Amino acid sequence: MDVDPLRKIGLTENEIKIYLDLLKAGSSTAYEISKRTSIYRVHVYDKLEQLMDKGLVTHIFQGAKKFFQPTPPAKLKQYLEDKKRTLEQQEQDIELLLPELETLTTLPREDTFVEVFKGKEGLKYFLKDIIKAGKEVLITGIDDAKYQEALPSFMKQYFRDLKKNNIKERVITVKRKNVFQFSSQVAPTTHYRYLSETQFNPTNTFIYAERVVIVTFGTPITAIMIKNKEIALTYRNQFEHLWKIARKKL
Repeated sequence: MDVDPLRKIGLTENEIKIYLDLLKAGSSTAYEISKRTSIYRVHVYDKLEQLMDKGLVTHIFQGAKKFFQPTPPAKLKQYLEDKKRTLEQQEQDIELLLPELETLTTLPREDTFVEVFKGKEGLKYFLKDIIKAGKEVLITGIDDAKYQEALPSFMKQYFRDLKKNNIKERVITVKRKNVFQFSSQVAPTTHYRYLSETQFNPTNTFIYAERVVIVTFGTPITAIMIKNKEIALTYRNQFEHLWKIARKKL
């Protein structure tokens, strides 16, 4: 017998086994059904409850024993009609709810995203993101020596990628003797300007695309990336002000 139609209307495999068994055997106890179908008796009781909820099985008592029996097969059609009415009611409920759900989609969304990266891999992640973004990079408070020490090989590749993708860097660093900076041979698209220590903000900050990244060289190294158009614009405007007053040479 092809029982696939029974599956399609929502009966499980064990429900089908029990229902067909009752149609063939007639009134039976849970123990008898379990023995014939090889389904554990505790599971038989669960499935009988579900079949009774569907209107496909009823029960009677004979003395102290509880016997289960199938309703006529025509009840399957009634079961489908009941499901249809339920679905129609659910459809009406959803129709009433839709306007409220649509209203939720028009609410203002949070447009600031913050990610935190730890260790040397965190540095690599956002430096790679700079290349991916392909926009000019504005940097303040940088200590190039720390990057050279942490990522000696990677920094060479980073500057090669900047050149390859024609991405410019502008860096504002502190004006003092022996300050480390990457040479023009290593970093040909990077341009430096200098501020006195009294004007200089030592916080290491990168601004590019619509992102601001703040880096601290603690234990571990931590990079905090903030994605927000307005915040990036504020930092960018502040950088441009400092760039104008910074000196081109040490």
